[in-house]
Amino acid sequence: MHNPSNDSLRTLLSNLQVDVIIANVQTVDMDWKRENYVHSFNRLYFIIEGEGQIEVDGIVYYPKPGQIVVMPCHVLQSYSTINDHPFHKYWCHFTARVGNRDLLEMYRFPVCIDVLSSSEVESWFSRMINEMKKQTPSSILNIQASMLQLIGLFIDHGFEQTAIPSSTTQKLSRVFQFIEQNLEHKITIEQLASLVHYHPNYFIRAFHSVMGCSPIQYINRMRLDKARQMLSTDMTIGSIARAVGIEQHNFSTMFKSYTGFSPRDFRQLLMR
Repeated sequence: MHNPSNDSLRTLLSNLQVDVIIANVQTVDMDWKRENYVHSFNRLYFIIEGEGQIEVDGIVYYPKPGQIVVMPCHVLQSYSTINDHPFHKYWCHFTARVGNRDLLEMYRFPVCIDVLSSSEVESWFSRMINEMKKQTPSSILNIQASMLQLIGLFIDHGFEQTAIPSSTTQKLSRVFQFIEQNLEHKITIEQLASLVHYHPNYFIRAFHSVMGCSPIQYINRMRLDKARQMLSTDMTIGSIARAVGIEQHNFSTMFKSYTGFSPRDFRQLLMR
């Protein structure tokens, strides 16, 4: 039977922009625990062995080896070990944006998913990890290709559409372009509002209806995305902070909040 929801999702996926922030494989520590936090990126785990507890949006899960765990952005989450046999897992942090919103904000997918081929999933994760280390011109394509395969797995297990706000993205396209071109400079709400001839207060509301966040939150996200890319170069962390328009004394705190890692730790992961 024809399903209009499938058509809607297919249309969105044709414009999907995937960005893998970091990927790795590890056995978690016995003190692996965090409660009631929200991130601006998505998390994906593939459990190889061990046990643990995941809570997403108030529901507790106990993922098993051979399962993928999908932890969406902007949703309250917790995790912890439960015994002396903690998770050994592949993991990644990623965004999957359609226009200016994340796919996992628009749709809800199962949190725990059984996979038919563990070796295939492991190969996708391994490829992402290896390509992040290589940083060749084709690495970004290979990383995205593997991530898209993983996203396809949980999409095929079903989805539920959530409310999507009406879009004035076309009207705001000039604002997005201005922000991207001026990240190293101070950007004010008054500047942005004047670009589209809005009162600043109305501009903030209009922007939030499209982006799901304030203009300042969006600007910071763009700055931190650019900083993350620059950490693969030999620039000093202080120089990177200045290049993206963030005060150096705030940079490490903001970066860790966004990626889950300090700038120094993130750079070390890229260099392994």
